[in-house]
Amino acid sequence: MQHNDTQQPKRYHILDYVAVLRPTLLFPVWTLLLLGYHQARIAQATPETHHPLRLWITLCFYSLLMGAVYIVNQIADRETDARNDKLYLVAQGYVKLQILKWQVGVLVAPSILLSLFVFRENPASLILILLSIGLGFAYSVRPIRLKGIPVADLCANAIGYGSIAFLVGWTTLTPISVEAVHSSLPYLFSVAAAFVNTTLPDVQGDEASGDNTIGVWLGKKRACLLSLILLIAAIVSAALFRDWIAGTTSVVCLPIFIYMNLYPKQNVIIWATRIGILILSCCAGVLFPIYLLWFGIVIFSTRWYYSFRFGIRYP
Repeated sequence: MQHNDTQQPKRYHILDYVAVLRPTLLFPVWTLLLLGYHQARIAQATPETHHPLRLWITLCFYSLLMGAVYIVNQIADRETDARNDKLYLVAQGYVKLQILKWQVGVLVAPSILLSLFVFRENPASLILILLSIGLGFAYSVRPIRLKGIPVADLCANAIGYGSIAFLVGWTTLTPISVEAVHSSLPYLFSVAAAFVNTTLPDVQGDEASGDNTIGVWLGKKRACLLSLILLIAAIVSAALFRDWIAGTTSVVCLPIFIYMNLYPKQNVIIWATRIGILILSCCAGVLFPIYLLWFGIVIFSTRWYYSFRFGIRYP
């Protein structure tokens, strides 16, 4: 889908380099990080309602880091995204690749420096940050390109978003532990279930680009079944580790995942993908009310940008 932007004011062109960070895709990162921090509070029996500066600094540098990862992903996937008719700024050529490469460096450098400041006495957390960078780049960039390797793509996303983001939040308050890893499992399975669904709308373009994603490899019916199994694993692990947030979210999602297996239509698959992160984000907003305000600001700003820039409604 091409759009004529020749009459757009220059300020929209500048905002393109903000929008390319895909702010709405940062919601899972923010949500899982906040929930990791919350679960650490429970584990430490420290139910204080104030949120130390460390938490907000962590959210800041991790957002910069993941924004850089999203840019790299779009650069690597620009041809595939064009085939899938996605309105990605990189795929459509609205932003310059050379500037984006500089932008990645500008985002990664301060994120590493801030992580060194926050976690200078916690080597395990620094390892998590480096893993985030490594997984994020290895997922998209050749010759590794985990996106094109079935199961590896699933594991990279489940670990990156479900475990590492959660554990970064946890270690903002207290050192990593076996309990922390156990507590991340319900979220790992939840993210894995959602990720399988995200690969299905892009099967045609991925096949044409030679990316053998989990959705391409399994096909729609088997991928939907795997997604349901992973969601059930999330419910079981949440019950085992007594996590009412992950458990309630997964149980609420269960009917639509079952329906998706009976009627695997694209709109049903999309809703099954989105509903879980929406509920988890609302839970995080209840625990951290300022997050609800931020959630609304990001949604409103993103919708305004796409409406005035391209004349479309997104998200």
